[in-house]
Amino acid sequence: MGLADGVTAKAKRTASVRLRRWAAVACVLAASGVLGATEAAAEKVRVAMPSRSMTFLSFYVADRFGLFRAEGLEVSLEVMKSDIGVAAVISGQMDYITAIGTTLRAAAAGVPLKATMFTMDRVIFFLTARPEIKTIPDLRGGKSVAVSGVVATDAYGARLMAKAAGLNPDKDLVLVAIPDAGDRLTALQTGSVAASMLSIPFNFKAEDLGLRNLGGTADIMRTPFAGLGASEAKLRSNPGQVKRMIRETLKGMEYTQDPANFGRVISYLMEEFKLDRKTAELSHREMVKAFTKDGTTPDETVKEEIEVIRAQGKIKEQVQLGQVLDYTLLKEALAETRK
Repeated sequence: MGLADGVTAKAKRTASVRLRRWAAVACVLAASGVLGATEAAAEKVRVAMPSRSMTFLSFYVADRFGLFRAEGLEVSLEVMKSDIGVAAVISGQMDYITAIGTTLRAAAAGVPLKATMFTMDRVIFFLTARPEIKTIPDLRGGKSVAVSGVVATDAYGARLMAKAAGLNPDKDLVLVAIPDAGDRLTALQTGSVAASMLSIPFNFKAEDLGLRNLGGTADIMRTPFAGLGASEAKLRSNPGQVKRMIRETLKGMEYTQDPANFGRVISYLMEEFKLDRKTAELSHREMVKAFTKDGTTPDETVKEEIEVIRAQGKIKEQVQLGQVLDYTLLKEALAETRK
């Protein structure tokens, strides 16, 4: 063997040793999740949200503090009307929807969509009005009320509150769809509407502006409120991604509630929602009260919601839990977390 051949052989051996070393390093990094997150970062996920409000705090926290990214998911949280969100998820233009009340209503009507988890099961909306509107009965006569969508959960809450106050919701209220909670507050401020259904923290902002709180939905509505919905096609074609979304959304809830993260979460709320510290802390306190324990809610709660949906939508056929809800991947994610 000549000198050139010797040099070539030595170079090959050196390259082989380096390759093995890099492979060993790659295995260590993959095991620690470093490479996994980077390689999967291109996996883009689009999530439809009915409004940019604290109702969906667990998703914002998971996004802001890198929890979705740790699973290799590049999540885009996009605001759109609930009915449009449902259509987008079914068509595949969007991957998930967080308006879980709308998800249940659509699934009960036969749309191939299912709730996979619940992040909140207490409805927190506040009917807030112009200063001249002193009580709910003052809305009588076709006063306009801004809601996130005319078939959304807050719209249903507005109807319930009006009915409890002796009004005929179909005649006495004119529901105006304004998806973004901040825009609903602006419409109320400017007088474009007489009242608005506001989520936290916009209800606190409204009170600071001199607008009137006519009451909340928490006392009359306990129902699945926020969560993660996916099409049946998505559940079949990419269950691994659905499970990762569920797992990190659960972690978002845990992160938000962990006292060790309180300062970071409050700072985020102040920055993202333009709040003072007092309002941010009040908002945080109320929101975590509404979180579910582990992504589930009692079957009876869902069944009661189904009956309301059937009555509201005049659905004659019985609707089984399995038609609107699938906990399969949530249970797998919980089992893996507890190991």
